[in-house]
Amino acid sequence: MIKEYTKKDGSQAYLIKVYLGIDPLTGKKRFTTRRGFRTQKEAKMAQSRLEVEAQDNKYCPEKNYTFDQIKDLWLTQYKDTVKESTYRRVIFLFKNNIGKKFGNKRIAKYNIPYCQKAVNEWKDSYATYRALKSYTTAVFDFAIKMNVLIDNPMKHVSFSTGKRTIKKAKLKFFEVDELKRFLECYKEDSFPLTYPLFRLLAFSGIRKGELLALTWDDIDLEQGMLTINKTAALNNKNQVEATTPKTKHSNRTISLDELTVQVLKKWKIKQKEYLLMYGIKTLKEDQLVFASKSNNYLAMTRPNQLLARLCDKYGFPNISIHGFRHTHCSLLFEAELSAKEVQDRLGHSDIQTTLNIYTHITKKQKDVVAEKFANYVQF
Repeated sequence: MIKEYTKKDGSQAYLIKVYLGIDPLTGKKRFTTRRGFRTQKEAKMAQSRLEVEAQDNKYCPEKNYTFDQIKDLWLTQYKDTVKESTYRRVIFLFKNNIGKKFGNKRIAKYNIPYCQKAVNEWKDSYATYRALKSYTTAVFDFAIKMNVLIDNPMKHVSFSTGKRTIKKAKLKFFEVDELKRFLECYKEDSFPLTYPLFRLLAFSGIRKGELLALTWDDIDLEQGMLTINKTAALNNKNQVEATTPKTKHSNRTISLDELTVQVLKKWKIKQKEYLLMYGIKTLKEDQLVFASKSNNYLAMTRPNQLLARLCDKYGFPNISIHGFRHTHCSLLFEAELSAKEVQDRLGHSDIQTTLNIYTHITKKQKDVVAEKFANYVQF
């Protein structure tokens, strides 16, 4: 549309109104209005140019949308593709890490040098730097899909091969003698869940979420077999619930040693007495192995609190709950199980994960490596 109008100074001029297509974010029709053309011919030329640019998708609305706006749209569709726990972790990364570099700024303003600098700083500061780059890249890719951008600056960014300045966290685990003393001390704790909980963690290598989701029908106490088919996680209401395991390889059945089976048998009987003290007279069909006094899921932080309290009481280093998984793996290697056997028991989807994380050798193994070699070659 071309229209003549009168300016404030009384002179005549022309304006144009051009249809630019459908807004990819709102789904509404998009128009632009330009004013101040001195002649109708000048207005027609401008109108034709804008119409061609709109047809070629060159007149994109990227100048109006921020990184945060596109990120929020991407998160909405991403949420339906992953588990709630994964989604919450990604939200955390955007809020606490990515958001410090990319936020309420027009997304088209982020160029390759800026993105490269951001990635360099992440690499020097965070162990999760690859994940940060990956999720940021996904947002830019989504902007292209929405016709908001033409190119993704993150696709041109690379990781330097220089030494990272961030210190690698020291792997925390117990040696066999430390684990023995630890469990002996924990037998004396007044809280009845303590010993069976940490005994099972140490002698099965299961994850904390898998432990908290266990029900008695997951354990065959006669055959000494434990089946992992679910995990506990926080839902969007910040409540603990059972959900599918971390990966399909997390579904597994593993054997339990005889002493751990006996500890669990005793706990199964003791649990009825414990819950009865709090008015729970009848156990559920899908009774949790480790339940709260109201017979619901334990809080995700409860094992951590137990560990911290007792480590402080008995003077043990707090290796974290996940440290028991490291401990179990370390002792499996010390017992000379193969990497494949360790992978299957721990439920890793890729054996490289087992090798990358758990290829450390305990001090006892290091001490005997040379002697084993000499005994083998015998010269």
